[in-house]
Amino acid sequence: MKRQNIILMLVLVLAAGLLAACDNKGGSGSGEYSVTVSVDGTNRVYTYSRQMSVGQFLQSIGVTVNDLDQVNPPLYTQLANGMRIAVSRVVERTECEDQPVEPNVIEQPTHQLAAGERQVIQTGVAGVETVCYRIVEQDGQQIGDRSESSRTPKVTTRDEVIAVGVAPPNTSVPIDGRLAFISGGQAMIIDNNTNLLRPLTSGEQLDKRVFDLSADGLRLVYTVSTADPNDPEFSNELWAVMNTGASAPDAVQLVPTDVIYAQWVPGRENPAVSYSTASPVNDVPNWQAYNDLYVMELDPATGDTVAVDDIVPQNSIGAYAYWGRRYRWSDDGTHVAWALADSVGLVNLETGDFQTLLSFPEYATALVSYWVWVPTLSWSEDGHLITTIHGAPYGSESPEDSIIFDTAVANPADSLLIAPFLTQTGIWTTPTYSPPTIDAVGDERYSIAYFQARDPLNSPGAQYDLWIADSDGSNARLVFPGSSRSGLRPDPEDGIAWSPTGRQIALIYQSNLWIVDVQTGEGTQITSDGQSSRPRWSREP
Repeated sequence: MKRQNIILMLVLVLAAGLLAACDNKGGSGSGEYSVTVSVDGTNRVYTYSRQMSVGQFLQSIGVTVNDLDQVNPPLYTQLANGMRIAVSRVVERTECEDQPVEPNVIEQPTHQLAAGERQVIQTGVAGVETVCYRIVEQDGQQIGDRSESSRTPKVTTRDEVIAVGVAPPNTSVPIDGRLAFISGGQAMIIDNNTNLLRPLTSGEQLDKRVFDLSADGLRLVYTVSTADPNDPEFSNELWAVMNTGASAPDAVQLVPTDVIYAQWVPGRENPAVSYSTASPVNDVPNWQAYNDLYVMELDPATGDTVAVDDIVPQNSIGAYAYWGRRYRWSDDGTHVAWALADSVGLVNLETGDFQTLLSFPEYATALVSYWVWVPTLSWSEDGHLITTIHGAPYGSESPEDSIIFDTAVANPADSLLIAPFLTQTGIWTTPTYSPPTIDAVGDERYSIAYFQARDPLNSPGAQYDLWIADSDGSNARLVFPGSSRSGLRPDPEDGIAWSPTGRQIALIYQSNLWIVDVQTGEGTQITSDGQSSRPRWSREP
């Protein structure tokens, strides 16, 4: 009996020891045990009498733990007697400040200044932008470097533009008639010889939407962007020089604004400008074309408006009409051709209605880049019209995605229609009739100049060569620049400018003006500023 009592006592002692050990480890035994909590700059000792996690305990004593706070040991840890719990407060905040933005300095080569001469044509204005930074603090002290979180323009920066004079290439090429073009945002003109190049305008930058020289070379019409920086991007004004031969020609602002097309109307006793307008919008493509057509008669001396004739009212007829209908007057001023993305035709000058001559699928792929392909138009003096058309599919692609672009010819007077006339010439072909020339037997003849894609199955991105053919498409030959040099990257708005005698062609090659001899194919670089565009040659010597 005594032995049994001793064994029972030993068992009780061992059990008590195990229970105490469990309590010392934060177990569920009875009694109170201590935990130290360090938070918000204070250290306090707490007691607990039941098992729980660190997170549960902090919640029970009213300590809120935020998402970024750091707790050691982690919240899921079970309490233990004598444990020390540390809560570090982590705060993320944003700090913003205004910072100046220095303007870029852009040097713009120009032939209007002596070589090496510099002139500020636009003063730079520093801008301001608000820069915000992310800052992380732990227990009131910043940890790590601040990191930029956003940058927002507050005051727009205006770049400083400095015109720097560069000498034109040392060339002397005799020319017939008068040749105008744009260089450095201003109109330039050449009389008789390329070494007699001179500026025709100065001041506001030409926006290149309109640039047309009259057939006799005496008048120039063009558009400039409006001076108000708050105006929509497309906003422009129509201006004219009424005497390009003057030593210091004056320019006069014409009545229309927001002009998308303008051309001198041939065959009028008094000068007349045909034009079409658009509405500036703050969305791609920055305008909404009205597709209207007016003829404005001007006083030949002052440029004042004498009368305005409404030919075509505002309309939205046709595929992608918002982009704008291209117009082109015939050389005798009796017909107006038009072109849209899917058709070419004539304007009924009595009713303003549109008569369709050619129809083809629009080039849908072009819309991916928010532009619409519209073919160019050229009249011969004997009434033939040449243009580019979207050809039939090359393979299994849809008609709208066809990679083929051909050249077509029409003569409305005798219902002649040849489509295609030249095949697979390319999207930027820009076919253009020459002035009439007299052949060896005294007959009047015409030639066609056009850009031929080197890779006609990839013509939007291809390089091109200048080709010339007879008016019936025969005897086609490559003229410039040829396989030994990089090809042309034509801008259809630059076009192909024939000299009045048909012996020379002016074109843009590598952003400079070149004159090409039609017979020899020899090309001469006329400018070197890399900013030339829109060559326009008078029709009269």
